[in-house]
Amino acid sequence: MAFKSVVQKEKQYADVESLFRDLNTTGIQSLYSHQSDILRHYQEKAIEQKNVAIELPTGSGKTLVGLLIAEFKRREKSRRILYLCPTKQLVNQVVSLSEGYGINTLAFTGSNRSYSDKDKYGYRNGDTIAVTTYSSLFNTRPWFENPDLIIIDDAHTAENYIASCWSLNITRSYHYNIYQAVIETIKNLLPYPVYRRLTNDSADYHDRGIVEKFSNLNMYIMSQDLYDILSSYLEEHDYLKYSWQMLKDHLGACQLYYSWGEILIRPMIPPALDNEQFKHADQRVFMSATLGQGGDLERITGVESFYKIPIPKGWDKQGNGRRFFMFPNLGLESEEIGNLQAELMQKNDRSVVLVSNDNRVRDYQDVIEDHFPDINFFTAKDIEDSKSAFVESEKAVIVLANRFDGIDFSGDQSRLLFLVGIPYASNLQEKFMQSRLNASIIFYDRNKTRLIQAIGRCTRSPKDYSAIVVIGDRDLTEWLLLDDKIQYFHPELQAELKFGIENSRDCSIQECLENFDLFIEQSDDWNKANSEIIQLRGEREQIDFEGARELGESARYEVKFQYALWNQKYDECFYLIQKILQKLLGGKELSGYRAYWNYQLAAVSSILYDVTGKEVYQDMKNSSFQKLAKICPSATWFREIYSDDETVYNENLVWNIERLQSYLSIKNITNATKYQRYLKEIEDYADSKTPEKLELLNLHLGLLLGFKSENKETKASPDPYWISMNNLIYVFEDKLYENAEEEIKIEHIRQAASHEKWIRENLGEICSEETKIITIFLSNRKRTSKEGKIFGKELKYWNYHEFISFYREVIAVARDYPLYYAGENDSNWKDFFIDELYKRKLDPHRIIDRLVDFELLEN
Repeated sequence: MAFKSVVQKEKQYADVESLFRDLNTTGIQSLYSHQSDILRHYQEKAIEQKNVAIELPTGSGKTLVGLLIAEFKRREKSRRILYLCPTKQLVNQVVSLSEGYGINTLAFTGSNRSYSDKDKYGYRNGDTIAVTTYSSLFNTRPWFENPDLIIIDDAHTAENYIASCWSLNITRSYHYNIYQAVIETIKNLLPYPVYRRLTNDSADYHDRGIVEKFSNLNMYIMSQDLYDILSSYLEEHDYLKYSWQMLKDHLGACQLYYSWGEILIRPMIPPALDNEQFKHADQRVFMSATLGQGGDLERITGVESFYKIPIPKGWDKQGNGRRFFMFPNLGLESEEIGNLQAELMQKNDRSVVLVSNDNRVRDYQDVIEDHFPDINFFTAKDIEDSKSAFVESEKAVIVLANRFDGIDFSGDQSRLLFLVGIPYASNLQEKFMQSRLNASIIFYDRNKTRLIQAIGRCTRSPKDYSAIVVIGDRDLTEWLLLDDKIQYFHPELQAELKFGIENSRDCSIQECLENFDLFIEQSDDWNKANSEIIQLRGEREQIDFEGARELGESARYEVKFQYALWNQKYDECFYLIQKILQKLLGGKELSGYRAYWNYQLAAVSSILYDVTGKEVYQDMKNSSFQKLAKICPSATWFREIYSDDETVYNENLVWNIERLQSYLSIKNITNATKYQRYLKEIEDYADSKTPEKLELLNLHLGLLLGFKSENKETKASPDPYWISMNNLIYVFEDKLYENAEEEIKIEHIRQAASHEKWIRENLGEICSEETKIITIFLSNRKRTSKEGKIFGKELKYWNYHEFISFYREVIAVARDYPLYYAGENDSNWKDFFIDELYKRKLDPHRIIDRLVDFELLEN
């Protein structure tokens, strides 16, 4: 054969657009105008910048822009180019797309031991673009050495992929012995009710969902003990040993979050620049569907600042494709919603279902395989290498959990998307920040982006269209139904949502199916509806959430703080936190996050006082805690290292309110009709005046005040009992007599007097000797005998008619719950009703003020 030339070089170009025109592309004739705008902006102003962030919405050709920049840079000086994707599926998708663009790429997936020498040489020599996953770079020993350019695709999804390198996830189900060992190591620094909850194998749904934070100061103090216990378990652990290697020498710089099911140890912000290959690249280009306004990209990536190329002009009003939203829960009962979903799947050729966890994937698989044998069932694993089996099926459903960003089903591949759930809080840190810290504001951009990404799976071009059926999680429906959240979306999406909401109210199954058919057919009726959406779009404006500017300005200092803490530079940490607090000066919406940084300042001040002995740091610690308690009274999570009488007193009220938020979401408070129907049922219990209905009334009043309210139908069990935080329990004996003038029966008093013993014997896993148990005799009789007073000396009495007055107070405030409700983790709602219940004397500790001692009853 002929010898190959050793001097031949690939042509270099003066600009990226010239390169594109010479590429042997198939199926794409030219760049969209917005793609050209982005590339020119990059060429003229950003080509020499260290960190570049490019914003391009879902379905706008972001991958092509990234590949063109990569190919231009590769040809410039045979540079090593690394293109990062979240998952193996997306690696294969990018490589497949690059073939149509005429750009040479290679997929690197799996173990680096499986990479061929030829492929390794291609990357190292700058002959091809290496496309791989985030985890291939962010690990203990990355193979990809000295990349010159790193393209980070879908950067808005990168947090867990990057942070996982420095995250130690210890789960109760898979690492039970390690979980127990950590809890036992720190138990003396935990509030006793919290320790009891964590060690209770039969904890309920709410208790399992509570996320707590181990204080930074205690983390600093206990770091050696934690190091010793974890080293004994993890040095040889098959999986956890990798992240342990990254963390073990920096435990004092990490946060420890814990819940009933999991422990997470990680730095607040991933120290990505601790990765030498990432740190020393000449340029890092972050491709994102949104850059946001609150500094989220900086916190996700551990990079303190970017040169940002914003979204092109023209995208401020028009979106990508058309979506018809359907909200069956606004008109249908649960069983009907299931029937509608089944009929839509039968009508449509191929459906996509997005869920929040793998358990739901299995649930769908069981139902479809058992009841719909003509529908082919697919999961994410089935399309890792190619979507062809799915898109070529005549009748198919694919169910995707957690990580589905970037997986596209354009055109006729699928016209029907079911949103059942998406992972809003995808790790314990996010859950804590949103549910316990009152700082969900810092995740507004992240949550909004996750939702937009999910919505855009089946609309990938300006003329594409799909129906979206929202049937799932509470957080999901709240973001899409509540005006307080909708206003943060693009005007086009706002218009689509408002149209979908109005056309879903009180809509029957048959009407839903007819509307779906009209949309899929793109009928004249739908064209008229589409004109209304366009008109509505013009009337809507997208606003930045309050506090976004302050959070954006604070982010760079937060990133610097993390690196200073990582390297034990506590003086620098002390200075940076004060800069952060200056940037976070603002309104109530920032109070939770300000409280968190006051908490960090107190912890760092304690460490500096311990190191230097200077009183100024001790004074700063105390004043920081005082500020924390004042600006965020509901932040009881810091009680383990600081408390005052008011904090301890309000602790149960905060616990009740957080539980109440969760309960109201379960009761579908965003659906006014269903919620008012629920309140009407409670009113019916009060009107019936029967013993059975009184117990139900009692049970639900407890629930509406945020108690864990139960009524077990077992022998010798009490009537309803209300539990608050496992340290306070109200237990009832409810008695309605036909003749209210007679004395209360002795046997009923004796029965009530035995309830505390029953509680301690049957609820021993949640109550201790310190648990305060108040037994209440609730009755329409007011008199007892001297003997009755002796047997009832430990009891409290609540007159039935006064209890009915109490019920009316509770119902009155419960009617106000929907007026301010903006989601299960809404901090404004939480703070408002903490104050409201306290003012109305409906907080857990002051209910006892309504009761009288049994001994004081009339003879």
